[in-house]
Parts: sequence; structure tokens; C-alpha cells
Amino acid sequence: MSRRDQQGRREIRLDRLLGREVLAANNRPIGRLEECRAEVTGTTCAVSEYVIGMTGLAERLGIGLKLLFGKASHGYVARWDQIDISDPERPRLTCAVSELREL
Repeated sequence: MSRRDQQGRREIRLDRLLGREVLAANNRPIGRLEECRAEVTGTTCAVSEYVIGMTGLAERLGIGLKLLFGKASHGYVARWDQIDISDPERPRLTCAVSELREL
């Protein structure tokens, strides 16, 4: 669900995004959106980064999964402005995969 808050900012339910496959500009999947990182400023909380791939899943579920998958897991970190979430069902990159930070 997407809506605007009182200041006109867009709000999207995180449960609609987590686990969704993220597509690159060439329509190829690069991984699933597994974690969101947020910054709190006063009474406002805003997403600053998205973690894509198995590393994000391990981060969300805790250390136990890291032990299960080992160090072979990988992923990407995308800034909030590097993913278009206007359609929460189909998030897509607004940049090249090479511009993402690798984990």
C-alpha cells in the first residue's frame, strides 16, 4: 500500500517490498530486496539504503543464517535513490548494477 503523509511524502509498507525481486535496467533480476536501513531524524524515520541478496537476508534474520550460508553469500547495497519503488510489486534499479556497493 502506498500513500502520502501530511507533508506530501510517499509512504510504502515495507512488508510489500521485502522479498521482492529487484530488476536491473536490462530487466534481469539481481536479487531480492531483503533488508532496509533507515535513519531517524527527530520524529521522522526514512529509508536510507536497501540491501539486496542473501547477505541482506542474513542481516535481517541474524547471525544463525550467516553460519548456515557461510561467507559465500553476497549482495548489494543500494541508496534510497537507486531503486524505483513506485510499483512496490516490481522494484527496479535506477542505476547500473556496477554503481551499487557490493557486500
